[in-house]
Amino acid sequence: MQLTRRLLLWTSALALAACGAGGGSSGGPIDDGVDRVLAFSKTAGFRHSSIEVGIQALQSLGGANDFEVEATEDAAEFTPQNLARFDAVIWLNTTLDVLDEAQQQVFENYVRGGGGYVGIHSAADTEHGWPFYSELVAAQFLAHPVVNQPGSLRLEDQQHPSTQHLDNPWSLSLEEFYSFSSNPRGQVRVLMNIDESSYNQTPNTSCDPSGPTFPQGYSGRMGDHPMAWCHSKFAGRAWYTALGHEVALYADADFLAHVLGGILTVIGRLPADCSVDDPPDLPAYQPPVLEGCENQLFP
Repeated sequence: MQLTRRLLLWTSALALAACGAGGGSSGGPIDDGVDRVLAFSKTAGFRHSSIEVGIQALQSLGGANDFEVEATEDAAEFTPQNLARFDAVIWLNTTLDVLDEAQQQVFENYVRGGGGYVGIHSAADTEHGWPFYSELVAAQFLAHPVVNQPGSLRLEDQQHPSTQHLDNPWSLSLEEFYSFSSNPRGQVRVLMNIDESSYNQTPNTSCDPSGPTFPQGYSGRMGDHPMAWCHSKFAGRAWYTALGHEVALYADADFLAHVLGGILTVIGRLPADCSVDDPPDLPAYQPPVLEGCENQLFP
């Protein structure tokens, strides 16, 4: 396939030794000479129709770039012995509570032992009550506009392998754009943000009459609105993108290269700067309360 051949050539030209994945002595991955990732897509809430095509896309990227991709929705596979086989776990559009307490501890040990984390889209709408995971993903989903729309993303780090191929700004023809309950800036290295003037914020899901916050809702406007980031806060590297809702994105060369760059930096195949940005002088972020939820019309 022309796309995957092009991605293979791109990554081969850049491949350098980088942050190691760890040796598994503290619950992390064992270095067996094979790059291997686990795509985890269990859902306990909304289920994205893009999950199946997302798995296929990840497996195609792996086949073209010399890493293995195994897919599961079975949380019982979160055992120390099994996770030790993988350099990273990709949380692909997971939702709500997907691990029990024992499985949570296994995954926390895995990351603290050097295992990598890749989060795609609703990975940020997962495990809201688990403090370690919230710190790992670095921001939790709050709301999104009810109607998916075009939007414009602005690159902040044009050297990172997951963004260096993109135009700045990067325009998407259709996507579901998340707002978050906290701003991760100052805890992560922000790779891109979204131009909030490029799409309509309302109506948004916080005002859904069937939702938990109605009749009080929250504005989707964050002002400073990160959409992809990375960090190395634990022994394993973490990379997250808020993109990945739309099925069509998993056939988009720019989006696939964005995800591929994230994976290859997390597993240590490519070097990347994930040091925390010096945060600008911004006021502490609190999601603004949105008045008049009951007057918003839902399609």
